[in-house]
Parts: sequence; C-alpha cells; structure tokens
Amino acid sequence: MTGKRYADLFCGLGAFHTAFDRLREGYECVFACDVDERVRRIYQDNHGITPHGDINTIDMELMPDFDILCAGFPCQPFSIAGKKEGFNDQGKGNFFYKILDIIDHKSPQKIILENVKNLHTIHNGDTFRIIISSLEKRGYKVSYKVLDAKNYGSPQSRQRIYIICDKDTMYNFRSVNKPITPVSTIIDHTVDTFFDYKDKYILEPTKGRMKYKLINKKTGKGGRQGERVYSIEDYGPTICASSGGPGSKTGLYEIGGKIRKLTIKEALQMSGFSPEYRYQSRDNMLFYIGNSIVVNVLEELLQDIEHREEMVQS
Repeated sequence: MTGKRYADLFCGLGAFHTAFDRLREGYECVFACDVDERVRRIYQDNHGITPHGDINTIDMELMPDFDILCAGFPCQPFSIAGKKEGFNDQGKGNFFYKILDIIDHKSPQKIILENVKNLHTIHNGDTFRIIISSLEKRGYKVSYKVLDAKNYGSPQSRQRIYIICDKDTMYNFRSVNKPITPVSTIIDHTVDTFFDYKDKYILEPTKGRMKYKLINKKTGKGGRQGERVYSIEDYGPTICASSGGPGSKTGLYEIGGKIRKLTIKEALQMSGFSPEYRYQSRDNMLFYIGNSIVVNVLEELLQDIEHREEMVQS
C-alpha cells in the first residue's frame, strides 16, 4: 500500500494490528482506541501501543494523520443475537457517525470496516444504504461482501460483512475457498479438564459436524448453542461473545471420547491469533475473542490490496 500509517478504531485484541504486522513490509499503527480498560492493557502488552479510551472523548484535532482507517465497529445493534435496532440504538448504533466525523477530519485514503453479516438487511436495508451513501458522498469508491472465515484457513465458520473503500480505485473481492482447516489443528491434547455432563444431561446423537445435543434430564430441553457438541475433524461454529450453557462462547467438542469447551489459547487460534498471545487474566478473554475479527480474513484482504497497488504502480 502507498500509505503505511493506520488507525485501529474499536481495536479490541488487535486483529487489524496482527494482520498488518504479518505483511511483507512494516506498517505503523499511529492511533488505537477502545472503551474497555482491560482490553486496552492487553492490546498494549501485545502490540506496544497504549490505546485511547472512549472514541466519543477523543479530540480529533490532536489525532495523528493516517492513510488507512480500520474499524470493526460495535455490532450489537445490528446483530441477529441482539435487538437489531441499528441506528435507533442511541449508544452503540451511532458509533458509525463518529467514524464519519473522523473521516471528515482526517480524510484517509482507505477505509476498512467489518460488522455482522446482516448489517445489510437490518430495517430492510435502510441502515446499510445510509452507511454506503455516507461513504460515497465523501468521495470513496465502496465495495462490500459477506465473507466466511472458514474459507480463509480459520477453523471456525464466522460470517461477517467487510466494507473496503478507496478514494481512487474500486476493490474487487477475490473468491477465496481454501481447504477446510479442522478444529483438530488447534487442539491442545495435554488439556485434561473435561465436562462431566452425566449428572445433568444425556447425549442425543445428531448428524454432520454437530455430533450430539445435550438434553437436560429434568426438563427434556436442550440443544442451545452452548449445549451442542461438535467434531474436531471439521470446522467449528462461530465463537460468540454472549452465548451461555456449558459450552458458552466456544461450543463443546468431543476429544478422545470426552467432551469439553475450548481453552483460551485454542480460541485465540480459532481467530487467527498466536497461542503465545499474552493476557494477564482469564477474565473476559473469551468475550474479547468472541468480539474479535478473524485475523486470517484480514491477512488475505490486506495482501490483495497491497498486491493490486503494486501492480498499478509498476
């Protein structure tokens, strides 16, 4: 890419930062922000930058200039799991307008946004039309596509919409369909803590990637997201920030005839992070991973953007 300086808004664990660091040439993160104090500490420990806090308190006149704006902006107002209030959510739903304010002040060459797949269908598409038209009015050529992380070398299926904008050129999403990476590739077989389901549940066999449902012996109910047991020989379900049950957030897996959820290190690898990723406390780590962008997808997108710029310049 021509410009090497980027801003990492709503930075979380730093999926964008990790993907940029893995490119052939160095890129400089000149600004990051996240409202969560604990995730800011984790980001600093891993990326060497102290993120700013609440984006609403940032003095944009003091922000450094940058070439690329990156943002996986809060998805709860648009999520299937949430209330799907979109811009009617007076808090998180309006963060997009803060992004627009920053764009107006800094006028970056490129913008890369990520959100839940149904962003383009909420309120019959009205919310998404506002997003696209707002970017186009600012002179950007806008491309978007729903991508599934399982096609990009990730062991999980995570469908998200990616919006890529440039002042000069239209980005064309390349079709990517890599061979499935099974969950077995990230399993730590030294883990010996398993879920003893027998007192409360029975296993109901199913077909396909999901091998069993946990059915409550007393109520006869079960099979919610956190009560599903998957095979490690295929890709896994989306790691979620909010799901409950014994398999909360990661899902349950049958490993060597026993059942357990994923560890934090395994969940990090499901999202493309290194198992050596540093964190001082287990508290909220699965929540942060469930809110993260999958690094594998970003790597592929950034490599394509860089390669196409090189072709234009040659």
